[in-house]
Amino acid sequence: MPIKHIVKSYDEDLGLLKSKLLEMGSEVLDQISKATQALLERDGGLAELVIVSDQKVNVCQQEVEELGVRILATRSPVAQDLRVVIAGLKMASELERIADYAANIARHTPDLHHQLDLDQPAAAIMQMAEQAKAMLMDILEAFANGDVRNAIAVWHRDDHIDSVYADLLSDLRARMTEDSENIKSYTGLIFIGRCCERIGDHITNIAENVHYIKHGKTYIDGNVPLA
Repeated sequence: MPIKHIVKSYDEDLGLLKSKLLEMGSEVLDQISKATQALLERDGGLAELVIVSDQKVNVCQQEVEELGVRILATRSPVAQDLRVVIAGLKMASELERIADYAANIARHTPDLHHQLDLDQPAAAIMQMAEQAKAMLMDILEAFANGDVRNAIAVWHRDDHIDSVYADLLSDLRARMTEDSENIKSYTGLIFIGRCCERIGDHITNIAENVHYIKHGKTYIDGNVPLA
């Protein structure tokens, strides 16, 4: 349960930090959705919109950083309050990187040959993207509710994205060997798959920060605590 402070504006500042992070997370979710839709439909116009909209996330990150610094300078937070600010600044950075990867997916959409049958690799990428979106939604909810157990569950789900990516990489390398004329499309898909895999990694970093807020420690060397 959040600690109530004597100075009401202190609680308001912490609440605002939390709401800005959730707003930023919502914007990042939208970016992933639009980027993968652009990929699936090979829609260059939508891809360009994702690239341009990345600036919104950058602005959100700047607002979080400015607020976090102001809280540190004027409130001198300690204990869990301090961890909320520190974790919030880190989470904003992770969300900004996720948005960058979404924009990179959009940037590589034009590399895909429109006549090439890419149904199987595209399906694998969409599977990774949908898993990442579900993980991001759940970790934002875990952050909003201070739910460490759910954060840990999200952390474990990244293994599925890694597995799908490994299979995708093997498939695309085989296609490149057999069909050298479409190297650019296959290379673009490998890069897009890598973006999805990295998105999953950044979401696990957010999960670690949710754990840090509650317990004052993150996961070490991949050893995930159970509570």
